[in-house]
Amino acid sequence: MYKRIIAQKESTVSQKLEKVLAYYRIKRGARIGWRIRFNKIFKIHPEYKYPLDKGIEKSHEQYWKPLSLRVNPDTLRVCKNISGLSDARIVPEEIFLADIAPTLNRTSLVKLFTYKSLYGKFFPESNFPRTFFHNIEGEWFDSELNPVTFKVIEGIVESLDYPLVIKPNRDSFGGKGVSFPMNKDDLLAKIRITSDFIVQEKIYQHDFLNKFNVHGLNTIRICLYKSVIDNKIHVLNCALRMGVGGSLDNETAGGIVCFIDENGSLSGVARDKYGRNFHSHPDSNLPFEGVMPDFSGLLAASIELAGRIYYTRLTSLDFCLDHNGQWRPLEINLSGHTIRFSQYAGQPFFGQYTDEVRNYCIQNHWVLKQLAKT
Repeated sequence: MYKRIIAQKESTVSQKLEKVLAYYRIKRGARIGWRIRFNKIFKIHPEYKYPLDKGIEKSHEQYWKPLSLRVNPDTLRVCKNISGLSDARIVPEEIFLADIAPTLNRTSLVKLFTYKSLYGKFFPESNFPRTFFHNIEGEWFDSELNPVTFKVIEGIVESLDYPLVIKPNRDSFGGKGVSFPMNKDDLLAKIRITSDFIVQEKIYQHDFLNKFNVHGLNTIRICLYKSVIDNKIHVLNCALRMGVGGSLDNETAGGIVCFIDENGSLSGVARDKYGRNFHSHPDSNLPFEGVMPDFSGLLAASIELAGRIYYTRLTSLDFCLDHNGQWRPLEINLSGHTIRFSQYAGQPFFGQYTDEVRNYCIQNHWVLKQLAKT
């Protein structure tokens, strides 16, 4: 990619240098970040580092080389050793982070759709959890985003049923900053020492999900792709996320993830972020079997919601199935996508669309596009 930047005839030397440095920074950050993660995995599973069959590693390298001169085989090796399956289209984590994700979701406008206070305004029909009040950069707003005083907020706090959920308006990756006030005093103590958050109702989950882990909300991560060929929304993959030992369902918070196949069936094995396999839930000892209730409803709801998120081609949604059997969206993720849920199951993240995504990113790489507009 560096050669292609330098070869841009319509750009000045200073413009080329600026873009080379921008690309270098994101490539270096991706390389360092994933080297740290892979080293942790290899410390637990040193056998995952061993080279695979030369043929598959060579095919993998050749497939992704147009996007990166050096293709790190660690993603392929880890995924093969965890799942027992190998596919040259397994996306290297570094390439996804530095080349693919910023090309598919290029504009910074997408960040607006991840601001939780705006979910009710942008998507009033989507049945997000009810929000009782907001704090946006220190300012107080009621459920309809009308500005109010803190005294009004205190009155709202008095009238609510507990427990509730308080979560950051942005950047709550891995469950960061999410808490569950059990009473008004607990809630008041929390909101007095923080800012930029929402306070929502607590969702009670369906029995099918509750039987695996009763200590928290188990959610479905569903990843969708807006095709560069036909501009239609396609479901890429789904996974059930569950807490362990009272943790949140987020993998980075100690949770585990079970891949769900295209028919809604659980794959039979869950994994943590370091690739450890679990054939039953550590808390309930329940095997990961069965078909997700109303799976077609989940697919329809996710496609409908993703279709109303503009300026993006890659969307990851978090849904829960409530006690009434309704699919409820919880969060919209347009950056920080997790591709290992499907790849730890031996499935390339983009599945049947991998070729078109790869080819599109080669021809429309974010650096080249921004360079041309500089």
